[in-house]
Amino acid sequence: MSIRHACIQGAREIALAITMATLTTVIVFLPVSLVEGEGQFFLMRLALPISVALCASLFVALVFIPLSVYLTAGSGAPPSQGGGTKSPSDASQSRWHRLLAALYRMTLERWHGFYNRSLAFFLHRRMDLVVLLMAVMGVTYGYLMRQIEFAPNQEEDRTSFKIGVEMPREAVFEDTASYFVVVEKVMEQKKVELDLSGYMAMHFSRGGNIEGWLNKEVDHALTATEMAEKVMKDLPKRAGVKLRTGRESETEEATGKTVHVVHLEGDDAAILDQVAEDLEPMVEALPGVIGIRSGRERGANELALVVDRDRSESINVNPQFVAGVVGNALRGQTLPRFHYEGREIPVRIRFEEADRERLSELSNFQVPTRDGRLVPVSSVTDVKMLKSPKGINRRNKRISRSLTVDLDPKQATEAKAAIIGLTRQMRLPEGVQFGTSLNDLSTNETIVNLQFAAILSVLFIYLLMGFLFESFVLPLSIILTIPLAGVGVVWIHWLTGKDLDVLGFVGSILLIGVVVNNGIVLVDYINQLRQQGLSRTDALLKAADRRFRPILMTALTTIIGMVPLTISQPTEMGLSYKSFGLTLIGGMTTATVLTLLIVPIFYTFFDDLRRWVEERLAQWLRPSATESDLQVRSSKLPSA
Repeated sequence: MSIRHACIQGAREIALAITMATLTTVIVFLPVSLVEGEGQFFLMRLALPISVALCASLFVALVFIPLSVYLTAGSGAPPSQGGGTKSPSDASQSRWHRLLAALYRMTLERWHGFYNRSLAFFLHRRMDLVVLLMAVMGVTYGYLMRQIEFAPNQEEDRTSFKIGVEMPREAVFEDTASYFVVVEKVMEQKKVELDLSGYMAMHFSRGGNIEGWLNKEVDHALTATEMAEKVMKDLPKRAGVKLRTGRESETEEATGKTVHVVHLEGDDAAILDQVAEDLEPMVEALPGVIGIRSGRERGANELALVVDRDRSESINVNPQFVAGVVGNALRGQTLPRFHYEGREIPVRIRFEEADRERLSELSNFQVPTRDGRLVPVSSVTDVKMLKSPKGINRRNKRISRSLTVDLDPKQATEAKAAIIGLTRQMRLPEGVQFGTSLNDLSTNETIVNLQFAAILSVLFIYLLMGFLFESFVLPLSIILTIPLAGVGVVWIHWLTGKDLDVLGFVGSILLIGVVVNNGIVLVDYINQLRQQGLSRTDALLKAADRRFRPILMTALTTIIGMVPLTISQPTEMGLSYKSFGLTLIGGMTTATVLTLLIVPIFYTFFDDLRRWVEERLAQWLRPSATESDLQVRSSKLPSA
């Protein structure tokens, strides 16, 4: 066959397969509009560049590759057998060709031969392969998958740590400033010892934060969490000073494997504060707990006038009048602006400082009753020393308090289980209950959305293959490559000790469209050979033999391309692509190895199923057809 005809025939043979392979990868991005949150963010940014690149590569594969082969391979005439001499460039190419051929024979050709023998063996012992496959799937999805956690990010890839400092209530600004002077000296030492790229120590009147950034150019032996714990041990110890890892904010939802948030919800802030204070030492005593962030911003103690409801009702005083009188006495009241000669002058009226600087004078202010009398403030109020909250947080229309628990990375799973067990056994006051973390809700919602997108992707791929193969039975053998890819995803995360994060889940959705490509190439060629008259077994063996190298090359290029992404350092924001790379590497590895055996074997199962269905339908339809045919024939017989 000439080079020209070989290029045309080769492009014709693979046109349907690579077109379908391209469309199956592009079609996985269709459900992106139905996904919300982080999953949609990453999928949207992958959809357009990957889709455009794949469509362009399809055009190149069908047009430019055959053309370039035709132009570079020559006319296809056999080499002369005479005494012609070879040019130096031809000799150099020949040496490289022999070297690569020898390398292939020592490695992949042996695997090729072993694969052909294995496929021929299992074609006669199909149920043995089914039993082995069920065992692998059972171990993977029944046991190993439970050992892998879904985390928003990779804890060990965090590029910074933060420590919160809480000073005692009686501390003044000068006390905090002097403490942070010592903190800066310690951090200067730790910057060199831990090889930090920088740090920041900032403080306010009764607290502050210490933040450190890891040097990305250095391979650190400690994680960010372990560094924070080491720094905390060396910070100066003073009475009443509390050190907490992470950010001190109730509205900020903590994320990560080594963080667990306990939420309390109720209607009384004082009761919630008391429950939170009682719960803190109980949680802190659990093994694996490093520290607790209460999420309550404590202010200084303040003098308060608390209205006695019973006395105010007996004297017939409205509590709002008491609040108004005290508020006007302390803060004053804004009056309408005074207009004078084209100017507006703000006016505020309040008592002189001498009349409101003592508590006794404030208590003697007169409050009107509902019946027109005047009584002193002291007659309906009690003087108390209270903690001044800086804010009240609400969730689901109820007051909320949170405890953010920092966990030891080595005991995170056990510590979380212990905390959950403690909260279930704890008896709470009436009206107080444990709430669900917003981060847990967001994580669960992200998982559900991505799972829904994955299911839709599988459905779209199946419908597309059914349309192009003109059969909805044979594509089922290709769909099996998807759970086979999942085996590799689970195993590689388990072996490396990595959690499956959002990017890893996004990679799983992309993997759905990639792993079916090998099965499409194989099944399409099997169908072509059967149409040429080969038996099913011969077509399977021949297709597997001829498509072994293209399938392996496709998988290896994808796997090798993911290696730099897997070993890359996280970004400045702590975003890691390791789970994404591991997902594609593990999934492509197992999908390729198992696809070469599983797809041909299950092709025979589904082909037998198709034949059985056709035979049953033929049997059901044949009697009625025969009966109608006899009736027609009898009507044509001449009457006696």
